[in-house]
Amino acid sequence: MKLARAANVAENTFRHCVGIPSVLRRSGLVILSAVVPAALAAQDAPRWEGFWSGNASWCARAGDVGDETPTWFGRDGFFGIEWSCEIESVSEIGVGQSWAISTTCLDAGFEYTQAQIFMVTHEDRLLIVDETGVTDNLVRCMVDPKDKE
Repeated sequence: MKLARAANVAENTFRHCVGIPSVLRRSGLVILSAVVPAALAAQDAPRWEGFWSGNASWCARAGDVGDETPTWFGRDGFFGIEWSCEIESVSEIGVGQSWAISTTCLDAGFEYTQAQIFMVTHEDRLLIVDETGVTDNLVRCMVDPKDKE
């Protein structure tokens, strides 16, 4: 009985250790296949990702914390002073460079959901319209990450 069970375990083990997943695992290509898509995703930043401000003079303080600083809009969420939003969904609308974005936000301990439309204009401005019709017209802050180190 034990011999039959051992043969059955060996057969199942062999069955699961062959094929493409097993070869990839043994050759280390699983790591490569996980790293490559992440690297490609980093290159595909949406046009709306970056620091944006309603006042261009605030761009000099991009990445700082405090009043009169630009806001970060990115795939990882939106972050301002005392508020943040996690992105629930993003879909291209198809009109120019525009996206419908749904978020869950936290502001002063209050959680809420919000739907917005983002549009990057030919002048490289970010227009945001929320579900209540409130609009923002923001200028992109050209920030070199090396300047912030």
